[in-house]
Amino acid sequence: MSGLYSSGRLGFFSLLVLAVATTPAWPEPRRMPLLMPDDFSELNLVAWRVEPGMPDPANPLIEGEMPWDRGGVGIHGSVMKDPIDQLWKAYLVCTPAEGFPDKLPENRAKPWASENAAHRRVCLFESRDGVHWTRPKLDNVSFGKHKKTNIIFDVNDGVSAYSSILVDPAKRDWPYEMFVLRESWGAVKGKAPQGNGYYRYRSKDGRKWERVGDVINDPMKGDLCFFYRDPEQGYVAYYRLGGPGKLTDHLPVYEDFPRRSCFRAVSRDGTKWVKDPVMLLTADERDHRDTQYQECVPLRVAGGYVGMITMYETLTQTLNLRLAASRDGRQWWFPDRRPCLDNAPLGEYGGGMIWQSQNLIVQDNKLHVYYGGTEGPHRQIADTRAPSKEIGYQEKVVDHGGHFLPFNSALCRASWRYDRLYALASSAGGPTIGMAVTQPRQLDGKKLFVNLVTRPPKKSGLDGGYLQVELLDAKNQPIPGYTRADCTPLKGDQAAAPVSWKGGDAAPEAARKAKFYLKRAFLYGFEFRA
Repeated sequence: MSGLYSSGRLGFFSLLVLAVATTPAWPEPRRMPLLMPDDFSELNLVAWRVEPGMPDPANPLIEGEMPWDRGGVGIHGSVMKDPIDQLWKAYLVCTPAEGFPDKLPENRAKPWASENAAHRRVCLFESRDGVHWTRPKLDNVSFGKHKKTNIIFDVNDGVSAYSSILVDPAKRDWPYEMFVLRESWGAVKGKAPQGNGYYRYRSKDGRKWERVGDVINDPMKGDLCFFYRDPEQGYVAYYRLGGPGKLTDHLPVYEDFPRRSCFRAVSRDGTKWVKDPVMLLTADERDHRDTQYQECVPLRVAGGYVGMITMYETLTQTLNLRLAASRDGRQWWFPDRRPCLDNAPLGEYGGGMIWQSQNLIVQDNKLHVYYGGTEGPHRQIADTRAPSKEIGYQEKVVDHGGHFLPFNSALCRASWRYDRLYALASSAGGPTIGMAVTQPRQLDGKKLFVNLVTRPPKKSGLDGGYLQVELLDAKNQPIPGYTRADCTPLKGDQAAAPVSWKGGDAAPEAARKAKFYLKRAFLYGFEFRA
């Protein structure tokens, strides 16, 4: 089942906030420890509320303007703040425009198809604030009359995509490292890489890159993959592969790749990789029958990890994001199976696919996800020029998935409040009170703080929200002076509200559990502090 797999004996690396350097580029804001079901021994009339990401008002941050990127900017890349020069850097896939793909020579056999995947180039963009971006003029690759461009790799040497950038300021000679997928599509004869797969590059300045070593094919096999580095253990890679479909799966006739799932591999030196014996994420009985998993992008937080998971819905050929949480980065749990960042209407950026970048970025108490938002879906569904199959009233769909639409996309950003990604909520609403009892622990002398939001009264003036806490002893009995009736109700919007009782504001010696009473309330976190 997705989110419930253990990955055997291999230890999980302590991923950094940016996963690019040994120290973050800015201080990490305080947040309460990760809140998960294993914090509680009892849950009654409560459920989990996931906050939706807020698209940046400046979106789209980067659109295609140059001949080499007018067909799309932003997918399959890395966005981060460089700890060396403090500039924001974005290494993104760009493609030229395809006004009429059926007119291109490579598409004559299948005029409904697109070969834009053969024209993908990794390009560099820079910014001082992460919002307003420029194209540096580099000497790496020319394009037509443009002698200087922001293109990193020449498409004549093969396609470049899925870049992961790692920065280590301690490596003075070669502080920049890149893992990038190189493929021979469209390459000039004799210039193609040794084989399709991931290659390592190094750089002195993040602009000019030289290759290090041979192709890395296993276990990623050239599929979608993001790489990270841990200063103590080595490297970790999160990647996706397709697998055999199950009887409960549904694969529409216009999709030919079954059961995409997320996996993990580790390496001491970045060259020889060992696959975890069990996959990270795959569709389970709570997923819709067409659900597939594309990417897992993790972030270390107090008490565990949060992750953004790219979900592929094959029936609509769309991708959106779902929020996950984990204690160890291997066994993942979903507070809700609905998207935390859903698709916009078709024709808007993100109306087709949301391709997140390598890193989750924390800044100024915000969690940012940079993504390539495409205007259209992943593959063609209806096209009268293609072989088709009737599936419903006056509706035919293409009956073969081996073709793509042009990925017209732009770089966008969505944000969440870092300490309020999801909450435990009273699920019935109105006058009904939800209850949650924590696991037993020694609470003697500790003070309780909560991160909460309560709903205002309804128009009638009834059922205003509040939260109260009762302390229980080892026999699950309320402690006099610390009962629910003794607790001052907490209301409003408070990030670290202290809980107090008639008996005091610190837990007595007998206290072992806390029992939360939630009425129209959202509990984002709690913490007992000595």
